Amino acid sequence: HDRPLRTCDDFYWPVDSSFHGRFIIDVEFLDLRICPINITCFLNSLVVKTQGGETVSIWPMDGAIQSMSTQTTLRCLARMLDEGLHADVTIKTAEGTLRAHKAVLSASSPVFESMFHHNLKEKESSTIHIDDMSLESCRALLNYLYGTINQEDFWKHRLPLLGAANKYDIVDLKDACEESLLEDINSQNVLERLQEAWLYQLTKLKKGCMTYLFDFGKIYDVRDEINNFFRQADRELMLDMFQEVLTVWKPMSPPTLAKLVLIWMLNMVIEPRLGYVVHEVDFESY
Repeated sequence: HDRPLRTCDDFYWPVDSSFHGRFIIDVEFLDLRICPINITCFLNSLVVKTQGGETVSIWPMDGAIQSMSTQTTLRCLARMLDEGLHADVTIKTAEGTLRAHKAVLSASSPVFESMFHHNLKEKESSTIHIDDMSLESCRALLNYLYGTINQEDFWKHRLPLLGAANKYDIVDLKDACEESLLEDINSQNVLERLQEAWLYQLTKLKKGCMTYLFDFGKIYDVRDEINNFFRQADRELMLDMFQEVLTVWKPMSPPTLAKLVLIWMLNMVIEPRLGYVVHEVDFESY
């Protein structure tokens, strides 16, 4: 509870039930702030000065100096990126160019570091060609590396950012994208997310998609898209889905769509060896 304690009366809290006898209640203060006017207090060797009714915590704020230093550093990095201060590398996309700093890129990615360390064309020309990202997505990548990206831009560009994180071995960005993609799985994107999880070896995202489809029974919601997905999906991915179906399927339960998917996947797995011609599963007939 966030409440002022100005007098003894403020220490009373109403309760919903009646109690008899005496109770001892431990109260933990996550923060305790004082609000005197123009006074200096000495609390446990900590000097607390307040002016004009400003509230000040009686406990020292661990990491406060470090936090201020971090904010200052981020402002400086943002200015370096936005104004191109002493930029020494050009990033070319199909839609335009951006300026950046070799030191920042190298510190963030071992792939970039290798480009500038060895005698590669990027070192000689101080130019990096990124043809598989739009200019805006590439700018979002730089904003992430410089610590200045906002939540909206991250969500907007997280799929291309995931591809860049995988390509340039930016582990923390890859983890952040995976966690973000886990947050809004739905029937419209679950198959796409599952394919992305397989492509980039995202274990948690793959498990999340499997759980959504099979444990929660949402496989029914994507029955119109499932045939096309299986035609294009990697066979090892289908085997993973097969294992997931075996995990959640109960043999004594009535026929379900999960069983049909299981049969379909079995046909897809054995078809190359036995020469079967696999037909689409007609879900409407079940």
